[in-house]
Amino acid sequence: MVKVEVYSDGSSNGKSGGIGGWAFVVVVDGVKVHEDSGAEPNATNNTCEVLAASKGLEYVAATYPDATDVTLISDSQLALRWGTGEYKVKKFHLVPYVIALKAVIGKTKATTRWERGHSNEPNNERCDTLAKAAREGVIKDED
Repeated sequence: MVKVEVYSDGSSNGKSGGIGGWAFVVVVDGVKVHEDSGAEPNATNNTCEVLAASKGLEYVAATYPDATDVTLISDSQLALRWGTGEYKVKKFHLVPYVIALKAVIGKTKATTRWERGHSNEPNNERCDTLAKAAREGVIKDED
């Protein structure tokens, strides 16, 4: 059985309508195999948190379609709980993002795990770095 972990994070500048960044890191059987990030115009932090999670799981669905042990890991309890349906979305602008996240969680049969942000977990920290760099338009190579 292949164990797949998807770490995800979003970043915003705190300004309404600003550019946000998203990032994810995919770990398979304890080995980092892929990372990606990007910028999103007119985005809130929550938009980017949900987008990062969706994009990470979409990558897994396309690359590891037979994976049966997939875990989505985020420092955003909101994104995780929206994705599982535990919380209802109250902000209209988030609805399409959450619908997409719910769909890919269902497709991958992913479980979720909350990871405290800035707790020195290397993959979580890498996502944070990548998301901020994407928001700022900077290419951030692995340190």
